[in-house]
Amino acid sequence: MYQHIVVTTDGTDIDHAAVRHAAGLSRALNATLTLLHIIPDAHRELSSGTDLSVTAEQTERDWALQGEAALHDGELDAGDLRLVTVQRPALGLDVPHAILREAAALDADLIVMATHGRTGLAHLILGSVAERVVHGAGVPVLLVHQAPTPCRRPQATGPGPGC
Repeated sequence: MYQHIVVTTDGTDIDHAAVRHAAGLSRALNATLTLLHIIPDAHRELSSGTDLSVTAEQTERDWALQGEAALHDGELDAGDLRLVTVQRPALGLDVPHAILREAAALDADLIVMATHGRTGLAHLILGSVAERVVHGAGVPVLLVHQAPTPCRRPQATGPGPGC
């Protein structure tokens, strides 16, 4: 079914579930698994009309170091599975388009990503990298949502708003 799975990581806590899920799929399907981190283009991300060249370069170095840590964490999440780790700069693209570029270059036939599952105003303001990848991808995209913390509301309260 799938021969090459690419799972993205940006170093956030929600990535762990996606990497573990992708690793399980990779094992079950005997597929190649690539863990991908994109270093955002700081000039593009931080642009405010001022000269940010020094700040942007340092920011990109910091993001690269965070990416190395994320890739290392992803290796731990994958367990004993051998995987390929790739870190690439966005090179003038936004992160979703850079993910799509790299997935195509790697000849991936499935992209796995974590999603925050934001809705409403938070989604409107922050947007969704995952949503933009889904709409631009020529291959299936599997979104993994971190399991919510269970509600600990006492039974005696009866019906009411959820947690």
